[in-house]
Amino acid sequence: MQVVRADGFDRLEPIERALALPAEAQPVPGPVEYPLVMVEWHDAWFDFDLAGPDEARQDYVVRTVGFLVGDGPRFVSIAQEVLPDGEGFRAVSHIPLPIIERLVHLAPGGGLVTA
Repeated sequence: MQVVRADGFDRLEPIERALALPAEAQPVPGPVEYPLVMVEWHDAWFDFDLAGPDEARQDYVVRTVGFLVGDGPRFVSIAQEVLPDGEGFRAVSHIPLPIIERLVHLAPGGGLVTA
């Protein structure tokens, strides 16, 4: 058995304090390298209870929100986390372009970027 100490947890600020600050007062850590986007796309879907492929859902559109880290000729890559000091990304989804319905750039503050 390994014992892991929880030192430092008492130094975290309560979430209520972070939520109480207006958006313009919260510091943003450096320039935005990867825009925040929402991708609507057709995901694979199946159900073991279905008798055959004719009963499968044909329209299963899901939404993924994250940092746009790749926009290549075949895939759009969306990361849930950008690691510090250029160490890369975590939880990256690679979505093939032919199944994408829509890609929307999200503006700071929760709005949409109009192009």
